Amino acid sequence: MARQTIRQKRSEKTSKDYSIRMGQLLGPYSVGAIYPCDANNIVMIAGLDAFDTEKMDTVRDGRLCKHLGVEKLLAPPKHVRKDSGFVPAVRFPGWMYCPKCKRMEYVSTTNTSSSITCSNPACREKNKWGPRLVPERFIVVCPEGHVDDFPVMQWLHRGASISPKDPNHIVTRTTTGGSATMGDIVYRCSCGAWRTLQGATTANGLNSIGYHCPGRKPWLDLSGKGCNCPVENLRVSIMGATNVCYADTVSSVLIPDLLDERVKDIVAKESDTMAEMEKAGVLDKFIQSLASREEADPSAIALAYERLKDAGGVEQTDDEYLYDEYLTLRNPTITKRGEFVGEAVDIRNYRSQLMQEFFSTVSLIDTLTVTRALVGFSRLNPEANDGKKMRERRSALSRKPLGWTLAVQTVGEGIFLELDEDALGEWLARETVDVRFSEMQRNLDISRRSRNQAPKKLNPKYVALHTLAHLLILGISQVCGYSAASLRERIYCERFLNDGVETHGDMHGILIYTASESGDGSLGGLVRSGRPGRLEGILQKALEDALWCSGDPVCIESHGQGLDSCNLAACYNCALLPETSCEAGNRFLDRGLLIGTIDEPSTGLLGADLRLGEIS
Repeated sequence: MARQTIRQKRSEKTSKDYSIRMGQLLGPYSVGAIYPCDANNIVMIAGLDAFDTEKMDTVRDGRLCKHLGVEKLLAPPKHVRKDSGFVPAVRFPGWMYCPKCKRMEYVSTTNTSSSITCSNPACREKNKWGPRLVPERFIVVCPEGHVDDFPVMQWLHRGASISPKDPNHIVTRTTTGGSATMGDIVYRCSCGAWRTLQGATTANGLNSIGYHCPGRKPWLDLSGKGCNCPVENLRVSIMGATNVCYADTVSSVLIPDLLDERVKDIVAKESDTMAEMEKAGVLDKFIQSLASREEADPSAIALAYERLKDAGGVEQTDDEYLYDEYLTLRNPTITKRGEFVGEAVDIRNYRSQLMQEFFSTVSLIDTLTVTRALVGFSRLNPEANDGKKMRERRSALSRKPLGWTLAVQTVGEGIFLELDEDALGEWLARETVDVRFSEMQRNLDISRRSRNQAPKKLNPKYVALHTLAHLLILGISQVCGYSAASLRERIYCERFLNDGVETHGDMHGILIYTASESGDGSLGGLVRSGRPGRLEGILQKALEDALWCSGDPVCIESHGQGLDSCNLAACYNCALLPETSCEAGNRFLDRGLLIGTIDEPSTGLLGADLRLGEIS
């Protein structure tokens, strides 16, 4: 696993390095995230402006560059040689305290020393350097992306504005009792004032001292110009909490542009007609007719048309971007090259009624290259960037617009499954599906309303495919030699509906893949698991295991669990995955919509007959 190094000065002649994995810079420790170098040394990963781009390798994925609106993608610096570059970081939080004398000190973000020690003369009697200071663990987080130190002086003096450097106000931090709860933490000032942290995390806590978000961006070394965020939306949080920074990333399957020139010419001549057919909602039928007339592959024509639209300069939505990949994965012979090699398997080769009734395509991808790029981050709400333009999402990463962003490219293998369109249509028409799905939609509406976000209509088809992907990953991990954490999902289905309808209603597939950050790829175990004679048994057992959860009947009868209560029958005993494996943060999952419930087996897409033992 390639690692990077965060370097901080210890003195003029010495320094200390801290390692961080490449993938973590596009995950929990992205730009703007807090990284614990050790117990006494906490930093925040700095903005892209601070990276030394001359010592970073280029990641080649022209299609993704165009989608993100950047000129190039750069991999985080690999710490292979001493001069190969380091991950830049700033000091945050600033408030620290001495574990011996309890005195608090405020340290500037520009102080890059890896060892901040107590300045109290009493602490330096036996050791001239003094004890190392410990960071205050509470910070203030703003949903607009800002972050600030907890206002110690303002809280302690009940709204009075006092500089943390004021020599007449020396603050100590002590704990009483043994629980170290908010009420046990006590701030005391040399002026005689004292106050516990009781009530600091309540809705009125910050409002009671007249605190307002200053719009601070320490990762960019910007003090802020104020923020209009209502104080009740701010949160006092522990600096290590997961909601302090959600990385906003975009993944892409690398598809070499090897479309037949004849197909490109056909599409170029018919592009105006195809645009009219698309507006009329009959593009798919026209493509089938055109392919028959020209003796060409309809998937190749559809992909060439998507590429032609992309070349026109119109910014693709994430769903449109996925559709390009979907067309290639369902027919991998369209583009066959070193970065992408695969084959489609005739569904009739799978000797299983379940496979032949509910699936239309299986593609086994021997070589799969996936690029993952950082496009921003959000705080408190993982969906805060939904609906924003790519340029706006990237604005949090740097002080000024840059022509690049961080990216990691991985090589591996994958299994692509496309569900049968008729089977999906028949399932969606069932009344029991609407009744059950409405519970999840209601929970999502409540969650978005509480954050003052516009309502969104979730796609029940996405929930079924997403749950199926989770169950397959859990099933495959038991037989192919990869752990569940080594496998990832990619759902080819629109998560949210646009005005109640899907833009690409014919997109309904899942990709399960493994990828390694070394260039060697993987060992082929995943593709072998997808071959006829093996996949049938894996799918059957995965669904049978999902019929009963050790948390049932509580789990199967749940009306909402997990983040924002956006899961129904899905918990860590049956359907949840490691966070790195799931594209939706382990949300929008329900076994009931896939395998039915005890009372309503017809609710399940695949499980109505399975519960009755009639399908295998």
